[in-house]
Amino acid sequence: MPIDGNTPEKANEVPLLPDGRTPEEVARHFGVSPRRIRQMARELGACRIFGNKMFLLPADIEAILEASKPKPRAAPYRPGGDYEELLKRLDRMKKEAAAKTSKKRREPSVGRDTAELLQLREQLKRKEAARKKK
Repeated sequence: MPIDGNTPEKANEVPLLPDGRTPEEVARHFGVSPRRIRQMARELGACRIFGNKMFLLPADIEAILEASKPKPRAAPYRPGGDYEELLKRLDRMKKEAAAKTSKKRREPSVGRDTAELLQLREQLKRKEAARKKK
């Protein structure tokens, strides 16, 4: 028996390789773009990359599918619910509304020519007011 434990029959067999798929194959199967599959795989770290080639193992594909599940929304308000909960929700809505409307409005900038015209207009108004008093 050889030292490494391989018999002559095993030496002729092809070693089993992992069942990897390319992002293109996975995308074609699910009907999405390969670019989106690559992006999600990189974000999740659920891929194997050698040089410029990427492939996905079954566990990687499962991780991508799990991450693509929709997140449940908060339960909508139902009449007859907890009054305290309703107050908290109303408070949150007021804070969000205040944050949206709290932007300060700036006065338009006035150039030198415009400022001079405004001063002249004020002087004319004063002169007319003084003339009307006489």
